[in-house]
Amino acid sequence: MRAVHRRSNLPLPGASPRGTVPRGQALRRAAPVVALTAVLVALLGSPASAHTALTSSDPAAGATLDAAPGAISLTFSGTVRGDGSSISVTGDGGAPAAVGALSAVDKTVTVPVSGLTGGGYQVVWTVVSADGHAINGQFPFTVAAPSPSPTSASPLAGPAQAAGSSSPAAPAAASPTPTVRIEPSAPPSSSDSNAVWWIIAVISVAVLLLAAVAAVQLIRRRGTAR
Repeated sequence: MRAVHRRSNLPLPGASPRGTVPRGQALRRAAPVVALTAVLVALLGSPASAHTALTSSDPAAGATLDAAPGAISLTFSGTVRGDGSSISVTGDGGAPAAVGALSAVDKTVTVPVSGLTGGGYQVVWTVVSADGHAINGQFPFTVAAPSPSPTSASPLAGPAQAAGSSSPAAPAAASPTPTVRIEPSAPPSSSDSNAVWWIIAVISVAVLLLAAVAAVQLIRRRGTAR
């Protein structure tokens, strides 16, 4: 009699079940998708972190000055350009103040200003960074009103004084109390472009991660179909 040998369907030790893709192979196939996701996150995140920002100003935002400044200076975290940059100053009524030509040196832009008197002022600026990105903002400051000089009462001369009689001197006019108006300080507004970049980066990362998961699932399904 001829012996009949039946083929065993049991998997060999260490082999994957039929119709499935080994975990290591699936991970190797998904590795390019994960690497592409990391590269896109780095490219999208770098512009948001590289933008130049205002670090200080002279006068400072919300400051009250005893005397009118002769110039407005802004200092930033990175190098700035003079072309395309501007600084304007307006008073309480919206009247523009006289400003001179803007100069940019390294991280600082400056404009001379003249004709400022007591009152509140608003500085509105637009600056172009070294990479060509434009940022803008504004801040207030106040110039205190000068104190009026006191007036002294002069004695009255008349015929009664010549005759030796004295008359009561008129009371001296009270010196008006100087009033100083202090504008409420407001933090400098900054460009919201950084926030927009971060939102775009987060949405892109989420989409790419979903694509990576879908690619892994598709690879597993194809392996199962085989």
